[in-house]
Amino acid sequence: MVRHAEGDEYLLKYLSNIANDYKCAVGLALGQISLQRYNIIHFAKTPPFQSEQDKNEEKPLKNLKSIAEVNDSWVADHARQTTRMLPGGMQVLGIFVVSDEDILNPFNSKIKSILNLINKTLLAQNYLYGTGDNEKLVLHFSPKSQRYLAKTYDVVTTNVQPADFKFLQKNNKLFNLQCTYQIDHVYYLKHDEANGPLKKHIKVILDDINRNLESGIIVFDNELKDPDEKLENLNKKKKVPRGSSNKTVQDPNETTKAITVSIFEKCVASKSSDELRYSNIGGQIRIIGEVVCKLWLHSKGTFGEAVQAVKEDIMRSLTTRMEMHWDSLTEEELGEDITSVHEPPRRVLIALPENNVTVSDYLFPGEGPEDAKASLEELLDIKADNHLVFLDLEGQADITQYYRDTTQAKTDDSEDFLPTLRSDSNKLLYILGLGFAIFVLVISIIVHFYTKA
Repeated sequence: MVRHAEGDEYLLKYLSNIANDYKCAVGLALGQISLQRYNIIHFAKTPPFQSEQDKNEEKPLKNLKSIAEVNDSWVADHARQTTRMLPGGMQVLGIFVVSDEDILNPFNSKIKSILNLINKTLLAQNYLYGTGDNEKLVLHFSPKSQRYLAKTYDVVTTNVQPADFKFLQKNNKLFNLQCTYQIDHVYYLKHDEANGPLKKHIKVILDDINRNLESGIIVFDNELKDPDEKLENLNKKKKVPRGSSNKTVQDPNETTKAITVSIFEKCVASKSSDELRYSNIGGQIRIIGEVVCKLWLHSKGTFGEAVQAVKEDIMRSLTTRMEMHWDSLTEEELGEDITSVHEPPRRVLIALPENNVTVSDYLFPGEGPEDAKASLEELLDIKADNHLVFLDLEGQADITQYYRDTTQAKTDDSEDFLPTLRSDSNKLLYILGLGFAIFVLVISIIVHFYTKA
């Protein structure tokens, strides 16, 4: 069976530019699958590999001369880090190779090795949702002939099939979906679990959030949609006023309007007093904040695919932040008698220069757009200039309130707790005491002069 793939013409120009600068290069094909068709959104050349020894010796980077020199692990890690940046519904669909070597006839074993390791690396992290279809796309571009050929490789069955790749003049029509997912949950830790590593607790929390999403209801523009309905049908629902026609028309303003996504989670039923049970806890973790989502889906996609993409986007973003956060910790901050506030990196969205699709980067407190530009240039091979649009929709959190809350909670739980008066009450008592002292002094002076007289 021949698989079909398509991308914009500027992607072909991108391959041609690489062919002018490199004898051999490997990169990632990023996009989404809809109706069994690969829709390529972006190509990202894998940066040159350099060993730690070469870095320490400050040796210059070496460009590839043949496909045999490709470091499989380096490409797989590139796929992992790039997947973190993609919106839900998009993933690494395969790879492209720029080389004059004949790598597809027969299918080169090095290509199989690279694709298998990419798949294995992405499978190791469930909530990245980076694997998708078992059939991975391989696009070969020859610098000499300026021709290209595509095939697919099944990482499970090892079957190789031809693929029909087309570069289109018109941009693929994409629908924009936007959502803000708010989180405010408290997780209680048992005594024997409270001193465990933070990473273990966070994984439990992510599993719980995922269960809430899976059991929730997702609506689009306040409407519950049939999973099999096409996204493009959303623009065909408006009707001409009664009396003129009964036919549906498409509102021209709706083509660029974002679809608002709302998530409704199940409420926990309240229990009677007879059903309540007391339990001693060793600590608690409160996770609070919001995840801003901005997704792009092919017009032929379904609302069922959109539902899955929204869930993937939220979990992918949360997982990425948590991994980056605990990797940045130098020591364990969750232990006995420790009250602390953690601030994982926030999400910023960057629009790709050739289309409206936004990718993500994650910034720690104090970091700004300049820090995100480095990731774009290294991982997505995008020249970061002043024309790039950065959307910092989540904003930097003000954690002072959370420090006050945790400090107050710790004080309230203390056995040596002494109530403190409000500052207003302290001022009032001070004024009353001072006034009474002055009053006594005046009376004493009057009595002194009276008795003397």
